[in-house]
Amino acid sequence: MNNSDDILPGYARVTEVLQPYTSFDGIDPAVLAKAADRGTRVHKYCELYTQNLLIEKVEDDCRPYVESFVQWFDTMVEEVWVSEMRLSCSKYLITGKLDMVATIKGDKTETLIDLKTPQQASLSWQLQTAAYRYLMRASQGIEISRRICLLLDREGKLPKIVEYTHHEADERLFLGAVELFHFFK
Repeated sequence: MNNSDDILPGYARVTEVLQPYTSFDGIDPAVLAKAADRGTRVHKYCELYTQNLLIEKVEDDCRPYVESFVQWFDTMVEEVWVSEMRLSCSKYLITGKLDMVATIKGDKTETLIDLKTPQQASLSWQLQTAAYRYLMRASQGIEISRRICLLLDREGKLPKIVEYTHHEADERLFLGAVELFHFFK
């Protein structure tokens, strides 16, 4: 395990492995860069909120997304187990930083939660969350039974939830992508 943000030499990030399968064609690179920056800041605010540390003013462009998260979190989360944790696997030379593992009210098991600021789900998220599930098991010995993407609302409304249930098949697809990634590198 590697809890820091440092990437070990020779390791590929989960998102880097999935990059060839994610298309941003037709989107201005400046718009993408701005959205990525906002997404990073939203993640930080949400992380701070889960730790009861959000004391600073939330920037205007991030506020609706954070409000969306807070509404959901306060209503749905019983306990946070992990927040913003980097995991690595030496067998496949991969690393990923998952957003959160929590117990949802009424559930008895942990749920992997990936925060998203885009308003439309991406097919790659299915494999991204499968990768994080694999990394939790491989590096921490923790079996995750649910995985969801939380699409934070840009107007501050309740987020949409996309849940993925084909755990083993999705992990196989991701690990196949990892093998192709390392082969072509």
